[in-house]
Amino acid sequence: MFKSRAAFATLACLFMAIVSGSVLSQPCSAAQAVRAVYTVDETRNFKELAQATIDAIDGNKEREMVAKITDLETAWDAKEDTLKPRDPATWTALDKTLDKGISAIRGSKVDLKAGKAALQSLIQKLDQATKK
Repeated sequence: MFKSRAAFATLACLFMAIVSGSVLSQPCSAAQAVRAVYTVDETRNFKELAQATIDAIDGNKEREMVAKITDLETAWDAKEDTLKPRDPATWTALDKTLDKGISAIRGSKVDLKAGKAALQSLIQKLDQATKK
């Protein structure tokens, strides 16, 4: 149906802009971009849990790593009804990044390097999504 992933990403970006009622400040090629829509208090716990998971990966602490990524997933899911309506495109970009980390750490094919990279990206995106 789509000739490329880029075409699909562009269509998805436009759809999310329409659904959220937001005005695109960047071209849709920046579909993974996030807007600063959350408070420091709303993102602090997510960043701390992501960092704790990274620390557990670095320390080769498998049980702690799985526990922390599960705590992060649970905390994120608990706030979905509050955070997602504020900016569905930003929430979706963050959610997809977190999902990459979860599947890399707890999936059938564990890839700690990819999981750590996804969590580092999540922290960066959470920083971008936080109002200064």
